[in-house]
Amino acid sequence: MSTFFPKEDPPRSHLFMSLYSFNSAKQLHTKCIQEHPFNHRIQVFLPAEVSPSIDAFQNTLTEQLSSTHYFHAHVPLALFLSSQFMQYIRNGLVVLSVQGGIDTHDVVCIDGKGKMILSLTKDSYEQLGLTGVPSQFQKNRQRYVVELDLRAPSMIPGKAGFERIKWCFENTLVTVFPMVLASVDPSGLPLPLEFPESARARQLGYKVQTTLLENILVPDTTPLRTIGKNDLRWRKQVAEVYEWVGMASIQSERITLGDSIDPYLCVYSNPAQTSAEKIGSSGYLLEISGFIPSPSIMPIFESLRSLLNNGPTTSWANMTVWGFQDSPISWRGREHGHMLSGENMYSFFLWSENLVPKDKEHDKGVYVFLENVGGHDAHS
Repeated sequence: MSTFFPKEDPPRSHLFMSLYSFNSAKQLHTKCIQEHPFNHRIQVFLPAEVSPSIDAFQNTLTEQLSSTHYFHAHVPLALFLSSQFMQYIRNGLVVLSVQGGIDTHDVVCIDGKGKMILSLTKDSYEQLGLTGVPSQFQKNRQRYVVELDLRAPSMIPGKAGFERIKWCFENTLVTVFPMVLASVDPSGLPLPLEFPESARARQLGYKVQTTLLENILVPDTTPLRTIGKNDLRWRKQVAEVYEWVGMASIQSERITLGDSIDPYLCVYSNPAQTSAEKIGSSGYLLEISGFIPSPSIMPIFESLRSLLNNGPTTSWANMTVWGFQDSPISWRGREHGHMLSGENMYSFFLWSENLVPKDKEHDKGVYVFLENVGGHDAHS
C-alpha cells in the first residue's frame, strides 16, 4: 500500500480585518461595495434593542427592492455586440453566466464597467481565436482568461478589433450561456432591458425574508471599536463575534441561553456579553437573495446606518454580503477561482454614530470591515 502526499501545501483562505471610519475622506466602505460587482445574498443581523424600528427598516428595504429586478436569459455572446446591448453595456450592464463551475467550465461575465471577462478551458480558448493569458490558479495551463474592453474607442462596427471579436463570437465560441443580467443606475434604480424572443428571458425579483431569533446570548461588540496596543487580542475578539454571527446565521442552538451540549461534541463558546451574568435576548435576521449588483447594495447599507443613528445609542448591526463562488472576478476585477471553497464575501460591523466614545476612542463613526477571500483569488 502506498500513501499519497501532495507536493505543495493546499491554498489558504484569508480573513482580512480592518477598523475604519466613515469620517475618513477615503470612503473605503463605498469603494469596497462598488468594486465587488457579483453578489447573490445580503444578510443583516439586528439585536432586539432596535426592534421598534425593524418594521420601518423592512418596509424601506421592500420599497427599495420592489422596483428593482434582474433577468435570467439564454444568451449567445454575439448578442452583446449588437447596437442595443452595446448601449446597455455603456449604461452599466452586469452579467454573469450561471451554468458550470469556474474551475471546470467556460464562465463569462461583464462587470458593469464595460469589461467582459471570459474564463475558458484550454480547448475553448484554443478554438476562440482571441488573445488571453493563462489562469493564475492552474499552473498546467489548462485554463485561460480573456479580457475585452467593450467600451474601448475601437469597439465600433467596421473597425478591425470589433469585427475580429464579432467573427469569433459568431463562428468559434457560439455557446448559448444561461445568464443572470441586471442594469441599474448609480443610485441602484433599474434600467430597462429588452431581449430577443430566443433568449427566453424571465424577469425575477428579490426574495426578502425576516427571522426572529429568541433567547439568544447577544455578545458585547463595543471592544471591537478600539484596537489599542494589543492588535492580536482585537483580532481574536473580532473573529469570535464574527463566528457568533455565523452561528446566528444558521440559527444554531449553541448561542441560546441554557444550551448545555457536551463539550466533547462541540467546543464552541459564546463571546462575552455586556453583563457578567448570562442574559437571554433576541435579534432579527433579514436576508435578501437574488442577483444583486453593487449599486443596489449602497442604498441598503445607508438605510442600515440611518436605522442605527435614529435608534438607541447602544445600537449595533452586522451586514454580510456573499459573492458568487464561481465568478471569474471578485474585487477590482481581480481573477477569482473556486478550488476548495470559492469564498469572496465581505462583512461590516456598524454602530450608532451617536454612541458616546469611551476611553481613548475619539471617533464616533468607526466600523469594522472584514473580507473573506478564498485561496484561489488574486485579491488575497
